[in-house]
Amino acid sequence: MQLPPFLIERMFAKHEFTCRVNLTGSDTEALSLDALWEVAPEDTRRWYESLTLGYTESPGHPLLRELAAQSSGVRSGSAVQVFAGATEAVFVLFNAILSPKDHVVVIGPTYQLLIDVPRAIGAEVTEIRLRREDGWRLDVDEVRRALRPNTRLIVANFPHNPTGALPEAPVFEELLGLVDGTETLLLSDEIYRGIELEPQRRLPAAAAMTANAISVTGVSKVLGMAGVRIGWTVTQNAAVTARLLDYRYWTTLATSAPSEVLAIAGLQAAPALVDRANNLVRANAGALASFVKSTPGWDWVPPVGGTCAYPWLTATEARAFSEWLVDRHGVLLAPDVMFGHTGQHLRFGMMAPGSIIPPAQPVSTPSIRNAALGPVRG
Repeated sequence: MQLPPFLIERMFAKHEFTCRVNLTGSDTEALSLDALWEVAPEDTRRWYESLTLGYTESPGHPLLRELAAQSSGVRSGSAVQVFAGATEAVFVLFNAILSPKDHVVVIGPTYQLLIDVPRAIGAEVTEIRLRREDGWRLDVDEVRRALRPNTRLIVANFPHNPTGALPEAPVFEELLGLVDGTETLLLSDEIYRGIELEPQRRLPAAAAMTANAISVTGVSKVLGMAGVRIGWTVTQNAAVTARLLDYRYWTTLATSAPSEVLAIAGLQAAPALVDRANNLVRANAGALASFVKSTPGWDWVPPVGGTCAYPWLTATEARAFSEWLVDRHGVLLAPDVMFGHTGQHLRFGMMAPGSIIPPAQPVSTPSIRNAALGPVRG
């Protein structure tokens, strides 16, 4: 497998820990251990503090798998496999189920992992692109027309990175209907599920809706625990579960025991942590809306869910602007080239308290202050 350069991760490697303000990371403000133990059960804290640092079970700790299954509306923890972050989960999934003879449909623009790993495996990829002129609306008929007899996988990500799009429930159910009872699977990247600007818009986990779906999520974005490096797959498809575990033996084999216990604590405290994330994102979405409305040269389709928004410059090329912004002012924004196209869009991450504020006076560039409290990425 020959993988291309991972553009956004190269950008983060260069600028994330040296820039003055990271305005483009997609995880919520990192949670401190002290803050976690304020809301997690005391017995879990005692377990963590007395933990034996040996190998863990390859599929993941049984309690972690049960809690992860519950969070996705699936009955049994046997449907869950735990990985060293959602990135590893996606990478293993692609390699476990795809071959060069397969066809893959990817809903874009998207995080490069979701489209370039299938290409590197040798599968033929068709990208179905959300369009701003349609309000980033998913057209299921367009996905349907792209399907072929050898389509092995449809790849979706909602709430969507980078646009913040989120289909209505009937539209999502229609997408799931394309794979239900077929030989085609759906990879549903649900790493931002749980953050919705309108709570009633939250979608069910795809894995709970059909045995042909694999949901992927973890503790990084919604729970503010990216540094724990725990993600998981959820699927009721026993054949996929077995194939994932066989491939997993060749990668990290098992995850970190301390990380698994921290992830368990995060899931046990999920109601409080999800509320925290939604409050942060809603506050910043309102501030970003004020900025776009009051600053000439900017426009957007407001996000519906997740931590990302995708405004565009009306008269300036995004890549040149982003390079000027970080070089001149130390402010990091990801241009649209990081998501597979070039134009005028930039991804804003609405992740930290006060990280996006409207301008105090008319300016030709975003008015920004350094209020992010820790490294963010994704």
